[in-house]
Amino acid sequence: MRLLPLPDGSLRLRLDIDEARLLDQLTGQLIDLLQSHSRTALDPDPLFASLEVGGSHEPPGDPALARLFPDAYEGGDDAAQFRSLTEQGLLNRKLQDALEVTSELGLGQTPGDDETVDVLITVATLSAWVRTLTALRLAIAARIGLVAESDHARLLAEQDTRGTVLVYDWLGAILDSLLRMMIDA
Repeated sequence: MRLLPLPDGSLRLRLDIDEARLLDQLTGQLIDLLQSHSRTALDPDPLFASLEVGGSHEPPGDPALARLFPDAYEGGDDAAQFRSLTEQGLLNRKLQDALEVTSELGLGQTPGDDETVDVLITVATLSAWVRTLTALRLAIAARIGLVAESDHARLLAEQDTRGTVLVYDWLGAILDSLLRMMIDA
């Protein structure tokens, strides 16, 4: 993974083909997870989709979804009421962001076995990338039980979770690089 600043203020993310495929696969899994929890079809207009009202009164049973959509208030009716009004809009925003990222990776459009994939990340698309990378990290952390900083070393040492922790760290490195490059620009 390399991140290159461009003169117009945008960034070029250069991924090895295997990295691009992994990111596309993870983003596809996030899309599937979000769609499994959605109660409506996604409005093609980003503004209307993010304003969609609706949702459950109960937190999701899936730990990854519960981490992506935590209660806004500690227990009680306030949390349930807030969730019922905002959850679908938040879900739609995350879904649109993930669809934008996978579209920009363009792996379904590029025939051949190129060794690298270059993605242009503009100021307009940066927030979708940041939100999607963050959502991926939250979902992964929930799946493997990475709750506290002390869990990281333990999970990294375990054979069953080591690879997933490395992917979690790799996503964090991309996210950190994106944010640092944009701040420095």
